[in-house]
Amino acid sequence: MAVEAQGAARWRDFFMSSGDLPLGRGRYRALALFRLCAIPIAILPTQFWLRGSLEAAHEPEWGRVSVVLHLIFLGVYLVSSLWLFWSARAGAPERRTLWGTLSIVGCACELGTNQAYLLGFGSLANYSVGFLPMLIVMYRVLLDYRAGLWTLGVGLVAYIAVGLLEMSGSVPVAPLLPEAIAHPAWSNPEMSHLVLVSVVFICGSAFAVSNYGVNQSVRLHRYITDSVLYRYLPPTLVQRAAAGELRLDAPPERRVLTVMFTDVVGFTPLTERLGPEVIGRLLNRYLAEIADLAHQHGATIDKFIGDCVMIVFGAPEPLEPREQAERCVALAMAIHERVRALEMEHPLQARTGINTGEAVVGNFGSRARSDYTVLGPAVNIAARLESASAPGRVLLGEETARLLGDSVALEEAGSLQLKGVREPVNAYFLTEL
Repeated sequence: MAVEAQGAARWRDFFMSSGDLPLGRGRYRALALFRLCAIPIAILPTQFWLRGSLEAAHEPEWGRVSVVLHLIFLGVYLVSSLWLFWSARAGAPERRTLWGTLSIVGCACELGTNQAYLLGFGSLANYSVGFLPMLIVMYRVLLDYRAGLWTLGVGLVAYIAVGLLEMSGSVPVAPLLPEAIAHPAWSNPEMSHLVLVSVVFICGSAFAVSNYGVNQSVRLHRYITDSVLYRYLPPTLVQRAAAGELRLDAPPERRVLTVMFTDVVGFTPLTERLGPEVIGRLLNRYLAEIADLAHQHGATIDKFIGDCVMIVFGAPEPLEPREQAERCVALAMAIHERVRALEMEHPLQARTGINTGEAVVGNFGSRARSDYTVLGPAVNIAARLESASAPGRVLLGEETARLLGDSVALEEAGSLQLKGVREPVNAYFLTEL
């Protein structure tokens, strides 16, 4: 049964969607640039060729219809491509609805200019039908499932409709050619129907193969992001990486950050008493809940060090120092409350140290192994404050306390001589716990 289900899923990958890759600003910009390059190379020369053919056309009226349609689509195509290129280059992610609309408009114009050329020189005996599967693959790969399916449907409907009109005599065959030609349907009807069926088959196959490839890429992308990257990078960086907008080799930068260290008091004796299996389950539950709380408060988990968690505010997304401090204290209170809730199973207490100051943030390491982390004296002081804190309490550095002002109640802890820190540090206990 499992093999049959897997086989059915594989066949579905040819025709259904398993999701789409994130559409970054760069992909829209590349699509617009491709269109702008196609105008002088292919579409504009085609317009000159159509106009030149009008002089020798055997059906000048229908030939003029073909030229005018081509010109209209060319104008809309140029405007939409320029607009897409400009807006995707300078726009924000919120404008993706606009970018998607402009992409579909451009796709309709591409299909329209191609169909206008086919109308002028015959639909069933013209090489331009080869552009149709190319457009289907391009929009399925560069945009999404709906865009590819829309291109397939509209392109085939227009091609078949004009082909049938030519076969019925409602539309002249190749009006831009100098002499009238008999439609292949009259001399060999089977061959003409075979052409239509072949085009449908080729376009459908192009969509199915490209759709299958995209679905496999989506599955790999989903596994890498959900099962790998989200475990080691902040969500914001994962989203930028998925959209192809993250540079892992970018140099670290200096920022004002708020850093928090929090751990479980008495974790080592607890390990000896409960055993590795039980403590492993308890630690996983504890760290999972801390991670959920951190994400709810807009924080970045820097690392887990056993039962200790290092959390950062202000990176990778910038945040005002005062808001950093306020969010960090709110998170610390939520963590302590959550740890106390676990006392029903095992008596646990957390202790926390928080400090605000300048630090360097970025990817540190090599191509083989690197970490997104924060380094600097402010980080060291936060770690030492956590060690100096009391069970069930939160100890704040002087800069964090200054930023909070009167928004929370604080209790002076005095001037502390912290290990590895040259100058004494004025610290304050948070009393609202």
